[in-house]
Amino acid sequence: MTKFKDQIKKIFNETKEVSCPSFPNEKVVFNAKGINHLIYKGNRSRREESRILTNIRLLPKAIKVLKHMAYPQEETSYSREEVTYKFWTFEAVVDDRRIKVIVRQVGRGKKHFWSVIPAWRKDRFGILNAKKRSIEED
Repeated sequence: MTKFKDQIKKIFNETKEVSCPSFPNEKVVFNAKGINHLIYKGNRSRREESRILTNIRLLPKAIKVLKHMAYPQEETSYSREEVTYKFWTFEAVVDDRRIKVIVRQVGRGKKHFWSVIPAWRKDRFGILNAKKRSIEED
């Protein structure tokens, strides 16, 4: 468990924050909230080891997505106890794999990296990770 956290921390420390064209006047920060979400579920139980390893493998791709995406594909929010939680989802193909990257903002705080997941698609042939044009080709 510590080795996973150390691997994620290393990537976060090397990145610290990125400029994202979707948020021209703000940076997306990589902080402890994102680290914890990559390792733990909402109820603070640890994610499966395979999911944590997938998160670690996809992190560099998530950083690429945030640096290139001009618009989020989804925006959602909810409020709890007078605090608004906002989420932006970016979906792109990086190195032949479609991924979703989620940025979160709590109240008026800084936008921070929240999660990265493989973006699986279903078609008539089954479930696949779609291979389409890469963000580098745009």
